[in-house]
Amino acid sequence: MKIAVVLRSITLISLIFAILPYGTIAQPGQGEGRRGGDRSNLPKIGTLQATLLDGQTMKPLMYASVVLNTESDSTMVSGAITDEEGKFKMEDLPPGRFYITVNFVGYPRQHFNDIRITFRESNVDLGNIEVTPGAEMLDEVTVEASRQLMETGLDRRVINVGQELTAIGGTGLDIMENIPSVAVDFDGNVSLRGSTGVTILIDGRPSTLTGLSGSEALEQIPAEMIERVEVITNPSARYNPEGTSGIINVVLKEQRQAGYNGMVSLSAGTAGRNNGSLNLNYQYGNWNFFTNYSVRLMDMESFGNSLRETYNGQNSNFMDQDITGNMGMNSHNVQAGVDYRFNDKNTITFSTRYSNWNRDMDNITEYILYQSNPDNINSLFIMDNSTDMLHNSFSHQLNFRRTYEEQHRELIADLVFSTRNMDRNQGFIQEFYNQDWENPTGTNVLERSQMDGQNWAVSTQLDYVHPLGESTKFETGYRVQLREMDSDFIFENFVPENDIWEDNTNRSNHFIYNEQIFAAYGMLATMRGDYSIQTGLRAEQTRVEGDQLTMEQSFTNNYLNLFPTAHIRRNFENHQSLQISYTRRINRPHNRNINPFMRYQSEYEVYMGNPELDPELINSFELGYRRIWENTTINPSIFYRQTDGMMTRYRRVTDELPGLEGREVTVTTFENLNKGTSYGAEFILSQSITDWWNMNGTFSYFRRIVEGRGAQMDEENDSYSWSGRFVSNMNLGSGWTLQANGFYRSPQVMLQGEMDAMYMMNAGVRKSILGGNGTVSLNVSDIFNTMKFSMYSYGENFTVDTERWRTSRQITIGFTYRINEYDRRRDRRQRDRDSDQEMEFDDFDM
Repeated sequence: MKIAVVLRSITLISLIFAILPYGTIAQPGQGEGRRGGDRSNLPKIGTLQATLLDGQTMKPLMYASVVLNTESDSTMVSGAITDEEGKFKMEDLPPGRFYITVNFVGYPRQHFNDIRITFRESNVDLGNIEVTPGAEMLDEVTVEASRQLMETGLDRRVINVGQELTAIGGTGLDIMENIPSVAVDFDGNVSLRGSTGVTILIDGRPSTLTGLSGSEALEQIPAEMIERVEVITNPSARYNPEGTSGIINVVLKEQRQAGYNGMVSLSAGTAGRNNGSLNLNYQYGNWNFFTNYSVRLMDMESFGNSLRETYNGQNSNFMDQDITGNMGMNSHNVQAGVDYRFNDKNTITFSTRYSNWNRDMDNITEYILYQSNPDNINSLFIMDNSTDMLHNSFSHQLNFRRTYEEQHRELIADLVFSTRNMDRNQGFIQEFYNQDWENPTGTNVLERSQMDGQNWAVSTQLDYVHPLGESTKFETGYRVQLREMDSDFIFENFVPENDIWEDNTNRSNHFIYNEQIFAAYGMLATMRGDYSIQTGLRAEQTRVEGDQLTMEQSFTNNYLNLFPTAHIRRNFENHQSLQISYTRRINRPHNRNINPFMRYQSEYEVYMGNPELDPELINSFELGYRRIWENTTINPSIFYRQTDGMMTRYRRVTDELPGLEGREVTVTTFENLNKGTSYGAEFILSQSITDWWNMNGTFSYFRRIVEGRGAQMDEENDSYSWSGRFVSNMNLGSGWTLQANGFYRSPQVMLQGEMDAMYMMNAGVRKSILGGNGTVSLNVSDIFNTMKFSMYSYGENFTVDTERWRTSRQITIGFTYRINEYDRRRDRRQRDRDSDQEMEFDDFDM
């Protein structure tokens, strides 16, 4: 019934968009009448096409507005929007003399004249048009042009975070908090449209290949190193189908231009957050050498409290926790590489990246265990948990690209090999007290653990694009991904009587995970008048092997999946477009979630995987609309997802765990439920208020319904939430830029819990100095100190109230200097594709 309602809504909105009245946008010089401008009776014989480029950087201008006007009276004849490559094409044009007007946010409006369409020369190709980002004088205040913060397409959003002022001194995880439809919880888990099943790529490569989670990878990267973030929610068959809700690709800064150039960035802030980065590039002849280095230092405090109640129908037991923590981290990343261009059509690139990441954490938790009321205390103790983690990783990449005389024909091959080593040492000291918290009882428990992780991954990919005429192209390719993760965990107890450390075999764990994925795909894209159509099919064979050496258990899972995709786009007059798309996706369980061994967070919290956990399969539908006026752009969209075999985390409290019998312990594990349904809506508004002030606003709503039954599910579960964000940018002239942003996420009802609302506001200012080569910036995050995580969770025999927060209000000052006019915008043509996929998000246009 609910599915039918959603489908009827999609059909109704499609019909409304199809019959929208199309008004006329006034153009410069257009008079009240249309004398001489009525060309409706003339034959439609012509076409006009071109590519728009930034006149300084020669980068394509994506989603720029192009209007064709008559030369005689400036009557609007046709219009178009440039695609991801800066290309546009107008068809069915009458003969005559015309000019075009180009509008792009942050650039002055520009006109290009002397365009003639005749019966003899009906197809006009203007080639490359260079649009110059100039400066205008308004009331003696200089307004400097810059690229807009967010560029929106029908199937993706590009957030140019190189202009993000409020994340200076932060990390990639801080950047995520400013991305529309993306949320980050207290533990750093990233979700897109309410689902944590999102694939995070770093420069197009999966961050999880060697076992590093997406949030861990983002936390290592200084915000100043990130050029842009690309979000695609319904990918085509070209892309890895991993992830429930889509792909977030984080693109790092890089430069390739003749000569020597570079950039230095430094920042320092409260809470011990200090970042630095260096980018260098040198091009000589057919050779291009590049390198970069970044360092991040952090020292942050965290706080929290929790109250758990367990009950058996007659009595209740309470566990009250008060948590104080400190986390210190330092990370170093260095990359070096070389490009060699054999000729205009053949280029090879080799690069290697090294990352070193060290984290020290110390959490002190006070526990009070009592029955019925706080005066009836059973136990008082303090748990001191110290952790030292060291990560080292290498990634080596080889890329070959060949182009042909035939336009759009291309061959790309990639080979990537990565390794990661991790050492983690933990110490636990449990000290018991009398009921006054002043006198220790003398009873102490000392424990320690060591984890040694050795992971590797290799992937190879080949992609080939072949045009079939002027308006159709075929693409095919394959991908092979192999990886292994070996985790050896040793747990020891201190025996004071013998003054020795003794192995605890019940809590030691050695697990080896091996994954092999073989994929092939084919896609056909064509343009038919105002319609762009793309269909594709991807096949993936997956083999997973798990070897639990400690428990002498092994398991294997082998499965074949097909992933069809379809995208249809219709272009209308007056800069309007409508797209509907369908994709099938997969969300494979993480190796931690299938390891059956119990992992102890504390003596009262245990996590364990489920080796019988299957991947979830997702059918995703999306309908998107875009309308562009001179100063306003809107992007409403609705989406619907159906998930079969949905993986769900659930919690239970038990007093029967081996080795902890009689102690009430919260156990968290995972299970496949029958089916889940998600749907929602998004609305994005971009508004240029003046030539020096523009704003972006987003609103998102999603709802998820779990229709299956599991260990903790006796009936249907319904969860929902909504959120809003805004970004305000003011270019005040004379090199001054001001930015403010904020977000609000409503209270969220979810499986086994309810989460309170979260909200925050940030502001930053930047001044251009040293002749435009340098900038100084200042930003304040969480101005009103409101960022907290509060949650109420429940199960069959327990409830938990939790509140956690960090020192989120911080002040940071930063400095950036560009050497030889280093262009902060990355060259898309050189690294717009990777071993995982070509990051040319579903470009239909030929």
